[in-house]
Amino acid sequence: MHLKLVIVLASALMLGACATGVGTRVDSGGATPREERPSPRPERAPPRSERPSSVPERTQPVPERVQPAPERAQPAPERPKPPVERTQPLAFASTLACGDRSVTVGHVGDTIRMEAGGETFDLRPVRSASGARYEAVGDSSTSFWSKGDRASVVVRGQPWPECVPERAPSLPYRATGNEPGWRLDITAHTIALLADDGRMHVEAPTPVAEPGDGFTRFRAPAAGAGLVATIFDRRCADSMTGMPYPNAVTVAVAGRMLTGCGGDPATLLQGAEWVVEDLRGAGIVDRSRVTLAFAADGRVSGHGSCNRYTASYKLTGEGLTISKAASTRMACAPALMRQERLFFDLLAQVRRFTIDASGALVLHAADGGTIAARRP
Repeated sequence: MHLKLVIVLASALMLGACATGVGTRVDSGGATPREERPSPRPERAPPRSERPSSVPERTQPVPERVQPAPERAQPAPERPKPPVERTQPLAFASTLACGDRSVTVGHVGDTIRMEAGGETFDLRPVRSASGARYEAVGDSSTSFWSKGDRASVVVRGQPWPECVPERAPSLPYRATGNEPGWRLDITAHTIALLADDGRMHVEAPTPVAEPGDGFTRFRAPAAGAGLVATIFDRRCADSMTGMPYPNAVTVAVAGRMLTGCGGDPATLLQGAEWVVEDLRGAGIVDRSRVTLAFAADGRVSGHGSCNRYTASYKLTGEGLTISKAASTRMACAPALMRQERLFFDLLAQVRRFTIDASGALVLHAADGGTIAARRP
């Protein structure tokens, strides 16, 4: 009985030892490991508790990197907005060089507009002793005063250096010549020569203009035949029609030299007002005033001696014609009225014009009469 009880107790102890992973010994050596094992576990725990504390330290800079983003976005609202208003292109525009600056004057509909110093001004005519003077609408401190081929410009009370035509011709540009007949066209993209009744055609990309002393030159290596066009800053008269042009032109191509005239003859008429000095070679009445102003829109107007007048003019390759003038109906002294009738009669007969060596404008009538005028 006692033996059986001992055997049962021994078996139970062995099973308990197996469950705890300890050897089959039942003495105090088996209990000691259980008491020592819990102590290392708390020792390994502190490193785990240190890891969470280090995580916030690494994540703290994250908000600091995000904070500058709003600062970079702040300048966006300060950027200037592009202008909504669009400026219409100028018609019959002329560009003048004023020292190291430039001014462009042209038409937008019936309005004269000036572009200067990055600003745009609508102009209105004002009275002047000579030339054609304009002031900005609503700003009398800004003005444009044309005097022949030169002009004075004042922008917001600041006078600019004297303005003169830019040396480089405005594009598109055309020049022609006779015997043999030829035509040169220069655009922003191409320079093309047509000569010998169409048998010669040379074309090339437009080269950079080379300004010189009194001329502008274009050199183009075209299709193996070098083409050099030189535009001189002096007037030229067509060898067949006598029509005056702003420029004398030469074209060197394939060992040949072609000569002719170029530019738009209308630019010689347009601009400052012409003051008449002579009618049919008989002069004019003392202290009387007869004027002509050729506009880019094809109108000519002025003072006829007593009344204001307006007419239309037309330029062709053959000459100049002027329509019958329409005028106001004021009555003046008999001498002025006779002079005005003579002026209007000659004006309606004009067939061509010339510019003499002194710069005077001469209008030639069909019956041989002339009107001579000069810019002040």
